[in-house]
Amino acid sequence: MANSDLLGLERQEKITQALEQRGTLTVAQISAMFEVSEATVRRDLTALAARDVIRRVHGGAMVHHAVATSEAPIVHRQKQNAEIKRRIGRAAVQLIHSGETVLLIGGSTGLAVARELAHHASLTIVTDSLLVANELMRQGIHRVIMLGGMIDADEFAVRGTLSRLILAELQVDKVIVGTKAISAERGLSAESAEEAELFRSYLKAGHSVIVVTDSSKFRQSALARIAPVESIDILVTDSHLPEEVADKLREAGVIIQIAE
Repeated sequence: MANSDLLGLERQEKITQALEQRGTLTVAQISAMFEVSEATVRRDLTALAARDVIRRVHGGAMVHHAVATSEAPIVHRQKQNAEIKRRIGRAAVQLIHSGETVLLIGGSTGLAVARELAHHASLTIVTDSLLVANELMRQGIHRVIMLGGMIDADEFAVRGTLSRLILAELQVDKVIVGTKAISAERGLSAESAEEAELFRSYLKAGHSVIVVTDSSKFRQSALARIAPVESIDILVTDSHLPEEVADKLREAGVIIQIAE
C-alpha cells in the first residue's frame, strides 16, 4: 500500500472520530480541520459512506445514529483507527512463535491481533473475548481456551472472580493485551478498581507481557492504577508515539516496536 493511501486512511479515521464527537460537519469545516482541499474531503467522505461508517448530507456528513446510540462500545471502537490497529496486530503476531501458548485479551486492538493470526502456525490461545474466540474458531487453525465468568455485554468478554481464579492456575508464554490509558509516569490504568485487579491477573499469567495500543492512549490516565510501565516487556504501537514518551519508556526497560 502506498504511503499516500495510508495517510488517506488515517485521515478518514480522524474524520470519523471528529464526526462522532460533533455529530455533523461541513466539507469546509473538515477541510480547514485537516488542511486538505475540499475535493480531498469529498473523496474521503465518499469512501467512508461506501463503507457505511458515516452518512453524507448536503454540504457535509454526519455520524450514523446507529453507531452513536445502539452499537456495543467494542463494535464501535473497532472502527476507530482501524488501519493503525491492523498494522499493530500484524506487528504483534511477528513476536509469537509456533507452538506457544498466548493469553490474548480482547478489545478492539486484541481483535485486530486475532485477525492477523489467520496465517500463523498453530498456537494455543487463551482469551476472555467472545469476538476473539469466534475469529479464531473461524480460522480453524489454533486451539482456543475460553476464560469463564460473567459476560460484559459492552465488550463481548467475560469478567469477574471466575476469570481470575482460572488465570491463577495458568502460565502462558506471552500475554498480549491492549489498554485504555497509559503514561510513562503512572503506567497502565483502568476505569475501575475491579478492572485493574483483573488486568493485573492477566499480567501475572505470562512469562512475557506485550502491550498493543495506538498512540492515542498515551499521556492518558484512568481512575485505577494497574501497574507501572516496568511491567511491560514489549510495547507495539504506531509511529505517532511522542519521542519524549518513547525515551521514558525505554529508560524503564520497555522494548518499543513501531508498527509500519
